[in-house]
Amino acid sequence: MLMKQRQIIFTDAGMFRKEILEMKNQYSECMAMIQIFYDKARQTEVEQMIAILKQDWPKAHYYGCASNANIKNGMIVEGSVMAVCTVFEDETTQIEVYQYALTNETQKAVCDDLLEKVSARPWVKGIELLITIRDMSTTYFCDRLSEMDENIQIFGGSSFNKNLDRLDVGVFSEKGDFLDAGVVFVLIGGQRLHIRSTYITGWKPLGQKMLITRAEANRLYELGGEPAYDTYYRYLQIDNDEFFYHNTLEFPIFYERNGINILRVPSMCMEDGSLIMTSDMTTGSMAQISYGDPQTILKSIFHEAESLADFVPDGIMIFDCASRRSFWGKEDINRESLPFQTIADTAGFYTAGEFHRFGKSLNQHNVTLVIVGMREDDAGSSNKSKLLKTFNYNNEHVSMVRRLANFIDVASHELDETNQKLEAVNQKLLKMAVTDELTGTFNRREIQSRITEAAAKHEKFSLIMLDLDNFKKVNDTYGHDEGDRVLKEFAAVMKKAAEAASYPVSVGRWGGEEFMILAEQANTAQAFVLSEKIRTDFAAVVFEISGQHTVSCGVAEIHENETADALCTRVDHILYESKHLGRNRTSIENSET
Repeated sequence: MLMKQRQIIFTDAGMFRKEILEMKNQYSECMAMIQIFYDKARQTEVEQMIAILKQDWPKAHYYGCASNANIKNGMIVEGSVMAVCTVFEDETTQIEVYQYALTNETQKAVCDDLLEKVSARPWVKGIELLITIRDMSTTYFCDRLSEMDENIQIFGGSSFNKNLDRLDVGVFSEKGDFLDAGVVFVLIGGQRLHIRSTYITGWKPLGQKMLITRAEANRLYELGGEPAYDTYYRYLQIDNDEFFYHNTLEFPIFYERNGINILRVPSMCMEDGSLIMTSDMTTGSMAQISYGDPQTILKSIFHEAESLADFVPDGIMIFDCASRRSFWGKEDINRESLPFQTIADTAGFYTAGEFHRFGKSLNQHNVTLVIVGMREDDAGSSNKSKLLKTFNYNNEHVSMVRRLANFIDVASHELDETNQKLEAVNQKLLKMAVTDELTGTFNRREIQSRITEAAAKHEKFSLIMLDLDNFKKVNDTYGHDEGDRVLKEFAAVMKKAAEAASYPVSVGRWGGEEFMILAEQANTAQAFVLSEKIRTDFAAVVFEISGQHTVSCGVAEIHENETADALCTRVDHILYESKHLGRNRTSIENSET
């Protein structure tokens, strides 16, 4: 056994200095890393620890984050500041630490830089990450890091605090100050270093799969075309009250991503029946309610512990979701971490989200255990016999029979309605595929397709191209919310005029503040009348915040044997005649009004 781990609960600076000096003196030539997990309210004590490390063990790598609670020797320690000191005796082991400020705006630059660094370091075998999620979507972050060599294991957790406040978090490292929006990456590798990581949920799927018909980031609006909350109430009779979060912990949603099931827990139910989930979900993916009971969860944990025992790690790190802590309660939470302590020294913390790479894909998990075992040199004798002797999980009582019975009863009555519901969902998805989400008009792909089809018929039709005047100024002066209101109102004016026309009219968003109207069977004069109706009606609209706005328009009728692309280019030039002539007008070929 070459790798060594020591776990230190900070009580005072003198004690911590003594412990650190003992390790340094014993392992002065070894590569060392020190992880610090802390109660956010005790950050000043972490600063004392950092000062001691800089003075007494300057070669040691250190980093850490705020946590909901810590894990020492496989058992929860609340409100603590804990250092996990790991030394690697093999001379080929290498560690590098990087720290970045991380927001939605800086994600690309952070990922670009890390991918470049890892590509230049072929010795990297594993990457630990500590991150502050706050209100940031991690979908892009995970997808980009999945691009690196699939043999590199990636694992870690997101910072949290004991009050479950996702905003009051922080990370730090030897490379920078405390950040409330940041990420720390720890690159580790070596010729004799072996890493094994896995994830455990223990929850099992329940009932039929449902299509996510509407989701935006971590807000789940609809399952199977219905408000997401309706699923929880109809199947499980979970009320939207102060116990909603606690009750749904037993029944999180399995969400299919990158070929595996990932758990997502509803943390809040909104007035419209949408659910605020613990992480992102994607429209078009499949979801399924799952259930957790102690017996099933512990069997899953025991199965993975057996496998890890055969790996014979020198030390184990656990990134455990704070939601699991709530699920188990104070008396039983240790039951899922103590089995690993029989295998090797086990430490970690309770997170707001867990990260683990499965195959090539890095995923953000919730309600999940991420387990990481490390060792130097070849494996010794398995500790499986000690694990088997110490733990035996049988006859656990399942506490949710009433809800499960109700679920089965309701599901059986709905089987004959499944095909009808699927057809309705398919129609809704079809509409989503051709519609611009903000304005409700056709999207560019659909309106362009309709113009191409009309041109192929060699029949008379006209196009009207419309562009809001000085729209950038609206966004810059009054904000994008006001800009969205203007766009939606303009779309409403166009659709109302289209519905009143005596010929078929299709309205589509061409891009940004530009729109295209296909007026089938209409000549230039008829299309001009429609365009002027839209222009004058919109000019009369008074917005409470930004006042009145205008639109410039161009009208063109298709020529004999003219292609759709040529017509679109021509009407675009005519539109910009209106712009050149002072805006707020409709132009036709070789004429203007």
